[in-house]
Amino acid sequence: MKRRRIGFDHNHTTHNPGYRRLAVRGFYQYPALIFFLAVFLISCASSPLLKARTDYLQAQELERSLRQEEATAFYKKSREEASAIINKKPTAEAYLLKGLAEVNLNLWAEAENSFRLAAALGEDKALAWAEELRLYGLARSFEAQGWAETSSRLYDILADKGKYQPVVRAAVGQLVDLKLQARAETEANSPASQKEKSKTLSEALKIVERAVESEPACGYYHYLLAQVLAHQKDYRESLEESVMAKELGLPSEKINRDNDLQIVFCYEQLAKILSGEELTAFQISYNNWVKKWKWLNETTPAWKRS
Repeated sequence: MKRRRIGFDHNHTTHNPGYRRLAVRGFYQYPALIFFLAVFLISCASSPLLKARTDYLQAQELERSLRQEEATAFYKKSREEASAIINKKPTAEAYLLKGLAEVNLNLWAEAENSFRLAAALGEDKALAWAEELRLYGLARSFEAQGWAETSSRLYDILADKGKYQPVVRAAVGQLVDLKLQARAETEANSPASQKEKSKTLSEALKIVERAVESEPACGYYHYLLAQVLAHQKDYRESLEESVMAKELGLPSEKINRDNDLQIVFCYEQLAKILSGEELTAFQISYNNWVKKWKWLNETTPAWKRS
């Protein structure tokens, strides 16, 4: 904040020493008082937004710790706090924060609207985010109506050209799910159908590999890659990708548990295939991870304890 300078009107100066001493004291006292008052007022004005930001960050931290219910509660709280600020005085930052919370609550249409309002108040990047949310919502609508080809085309555009990370990740996930679903629905009674299934799987693999290359530290992308590799019966690669996904972190408890089951599935498949020294070395390596994760045994994740 640019501090205002306090000057004196030279037309009203005096040669009285007492007046001078009073003026000097005033020069040091009043600006200090004004400064602290300004800090106090700014603090009061910004504290609701600061609280909303803090709750949003707390929600993200809880989500990373896979405490989804608590994270959802904090996202809702942050959204409510941002809405209260908007009701008093709409600001771009409040609308942006509200939209971010809504994305994490899967309120896609509401988030789009919040980002558009943030853009209207001067938040430039929010407009592009709103447009991507609009495309994603449209793709979901087409998918719900059974227009798989049209929705896949929109998901592919977002996965390839999108800039807003949550939308890009969601689009990649939906696109891979559609590919794997199409493969499962293809009859396997003829060479032609087998060829089609292989083609669909190759397309899914390219999509996820492209995503991993663009964001290698995203655990969710490694989780998707593990799923595709398992369909190709490449169990060792699938297991390694699942382990990487777990170590990097996954966006929800549901996905984390599904990833654990994928790890167990690949372990069981490899235990059947391998033998001798190769099997022994594999089991030693695998059990190192089991101990690190504090699983009950090779096939029982910690969350199955209850």
